[in-house]
Amino acid sequence: MSGAETTNERPLTAKGRCTRRRIVNTASDLMVERGVSAVSLDEVGRVTSTSKSQMYHYFASKDDLVAAVVACVRDRILACQGDLLVGVESVEGFRGWTDSIVDLHRQAPGWSGCPLGTLSSELVGEAGHDRLDVRQAFDSWHLLLTHTLARLQVSGKLRTDADPDRLATATLASLEGGLLLSKALQSESPLAIALDAALDHLRTFAAR
Repeated sequence: MSGAETTNERPLTAKGRCTRRRIVNTASDLMVERGVSAVSLDEVGRVTSTSKSQMYHYFASKDDLVAAVVACVRDRILACQGDLLVGVESVEGFRGWTDSIVDLHRQAPGWSGCPLGTLSSELVGEAGHDRLDVRQAFDSWHLLLTHTLARLQVSGKLRTDADPDRLATATLASLEGGLLLSKALQSESPLAIALDAALDHLRTFAAR
C-alpha cells in the first residue's frame, strides 16, 4: 500500500486520505511557486487550517511532505502529458503536442517554467529520498515519451533505425530548456523555438 494511503503503517480512512490529499495539493502549489526551502510545515498547516499535531500525523517530517509534493507534481504532469500524447498517431502529430504545451504555459500566470524542473533545482544533489523521487519522476515522463515513439515505430510511422529512448531524451531536454529560458525571459519565444527544433529533429526519423 502506498504512502498516500497509510500513516505510521496504518491505513488512512477515506476522510484521512482526503485531508492528506488537500494538504499535499496546497503544499505543491506553494513550493512550486515560492521554493521548497521557503515553505514550512507550519505555514502549510496554517493555509490548510490543519493543526500541528494533524500535520505530524500525516507527515513525519518536512522531507516526508516534500516527497509527497514531488509525487503530486509528477502525477499532475503525467496525467496532462498522457492526455496530450495518447492522440499522437504520427511524427507530424507531435505538432499538436508542442502547440498544446505552449498554449498551456501561455495561459498560466506568468511564464513560471516546469513545476518539476523548479523542484529539481533545489532538490537534486542533496541528501534525502525525495531527491531520488525527482529523478524517478523525470524517468516516468521520459518513459511516457519513449512509449509514444515506440508505438509510432511499431505502427510503421517511425523509421526502424530510430532509437525511441534517445529521441525521447532529446525531446524532453528541448522542452525543459525551452521552459527554463521562457521563465527567465518571460516570453513564449524560447519554448516555441525549442519545441520547433525538437519536432524538426523528430521529422528526420519519420518513415517515408
